Amino acid sequence: MGCAQSRQNEKSNMISCEIKYLLPELVQAIKLGQQCLYSEDSPIKLTPIKEIEGIYCKLESLLPSGSVKMRAMYHMLYRLQQKKRHKGIEQLNLVICSSGNAAMACIECLKLMKQEKRQDLQAEQTVSEFLQDDTPTDPGQSALIKDQQLSSKIKPYELLGQVFIFSKHLNELHHFQDLPNVKVINSQLNRSETEFEAFKYAEDNGYDYLDLYNDVDVFGGYATIGFEIDQWQVLTKTKIDYVFVTLKGGALIAAIAFYLKYIAKNQVKVIGVMLYGSSRKESTLCSQIIEGFIDEIMFVTTYEVEKAQCELAKAEEIAEFNSAIAYAGCKKTQYKNSLVVLSGSNVPVSDLSKLISKYE
Repeated sequence: MGCAQSRQNEKSNMISCEIKYLLPELVQAIKLGQQCLYSEDSPIKLTPIKEIEGIYCKLESLLPSGSVKMRAMYHMLYRLQQKKRHKGIEQLNLVICSSGNAAMACIECLKLMKQEKRQDLQAEQTVSEFLQDDTPTDPGQSALIKDQQLSSKIKPYELLGQVFIFSKHLNELHHFQDLPNVKVINSQLNRSETEFEAFKYAEDNGYDYLDLYNDVDVFGGYATIGFEIDQWQVLTKTKIDYVFVTLKGGALIAAIAFYLKYIAKNQVKVIGVMLYGSSRKESTLCSQIIEGFIDEIMFVTTYEVEKAQCELAKAEEIAEFNSAIAYAGCKKTQYKNSLVVLSGSNVPVSDLSKLISKYE
């Protein structure tokens, strides 16, 4: 018992030493994230929690881009757009290193932000034309017709800016080459070298590099999941003892754990699940938070993850491989009162069908 208390004290000291100076900035990022993502214009809606095989699953896969990365990306781009507008700049020139989901989330957000801007202009133009219109017709109907005419001019993938995607290989679900203002730059380097290549390209051209590992706005976006889990527990009077999250880059689990444990003072244990043989990023903002707030890190095999994908598919929930890692970890522990964050559903149906046939 004394040893356990000693380890807990060491952990508390580590928290205060390494991230104490970041706490005000992190708390502010969470507040701003809530204001942004829960606004009327935001495409982010409360994602449901569904019980599957006795496990509560938070379905982040139902977000518009099919991935949890939409939360982080929308908040990051919204804040960046505000800063640019303050300088009188409307166009966003963005560089991102991504194999698919982050880039898709970025494009979806830019598309929505472009439409929001068009709608603002439409409203102004409609009011202006209405004031100048002396035709004796129903003004409500007149305004509606003009609004529909203007809306029809919005192109499906017209973006508020341009995106340069650095990637060694893109998920086959994501076809960006034919989209206007989107350029894919194929790299033959490894992940860390590709990220540096993308950062250098942004720096040389005066573009904005989207860093998904060290940006407090990313953290603030992901932390809203922790907020929703905590509120769901209170409103439904459901007891949750464990929250399982796939641990890869680290930003997602760090934000969720920080909100639940530091902001909400929730006693839930947060468990990170990794694939055997994989590694996580070190020396990032999120790695410091992970060391302070994650209760356990466990590992699962490819076999266990694929079986998890099949089980979820039978429950009519599609989960990509990385998303199913967390579910596989939960199944492996057999802990009661558990919740899993399912982070994405971008997997080809043909691949999923083959997987189901393989394990039948």
